Amino acid sequence: MRSRITLRKTTPAPIHYDYQYGIAAMLYKKLAHANIRLANKIHSHTGFKFYTFSNLIIPDRIPNRHGLNFEQAHFYLSSPDPEFIRSFTEGLLQEPEFYLRSTDTGKARADLLIERIEILPKEEIGEVCEFKTISPIYIKTQRLQDGRLRDFDLYPTDGKFYENLHANLVARYREYHGHDVSHDHFEITDTRNVKAKRIQVANNYRRCSLMEFEVQGSPELLKFAYEAGIGEKNAMGFGCLERVG
Repeated sequence: MRSRITLRKTTPAPIHYDYQYGIAAMLYKKLAHANIRLANKIHSHTGFKFYTFSNLIIPDRIPNRHGLNFEQAHFYLSSPDPEFIRSFTEGLLQEPEFYLRSTDTGKARADLLIERIEILPKEEIGEVCEFKTISPIYIKTQRLQDGRLRDFDLYPTDGKFYENLHANLVARYREYHGHDVSHDHFEITDTRNVKAKRIQVANNYRRCSLMEFEVQGSPELLKFAYEAGIGEKNAMGFGCLERVG
């Protein structure tokens, strides 16, 4: 299930470029207000999180040297769990106001108001799809450096990117559904318009990628990737997909 959330900024201050963590925190607070049982379940669960959200989509951006400035924007929230989407929608309707930080220190802030929430029709997913990332894909691996295993963020130029992306998707599908996918084929056959990004989440920086890609695979896996996101850190606003073909 997927929803489109339209918001309006009600103060003149711009928002910080790295706003993903702020939206993730807001989502959890709104969910807790509407469904504390589900919020506690998500918060205490140490495995995968089964939802994602897109970047802010800003049709009429106002030029500003200090951050992102706009009057109105929207983003998408997606999950294979209808209860999550319904509970989040209820929480936002009860408390539509929130804020995002404007500066690195977090002392200045921009106030925002949720104007509208739309539940979108189901997307029919087959064996071949073209997707565009509407939030960047994050995936990592571990490699030996100076005698120690260290985390390395991966870009699509590294073959390990695709291997780990597939393994992560299959593992998340298994955990969510409680069984293996009947056919785990998943192959990205073409990539276009790849853009490397570096995003701050809390006190860490993540190297990630925006891209368009063609993929062939099991419809069950492709549908799960569309609904739950692809790659890691989906609940922090990574790996949200839009179907373009």
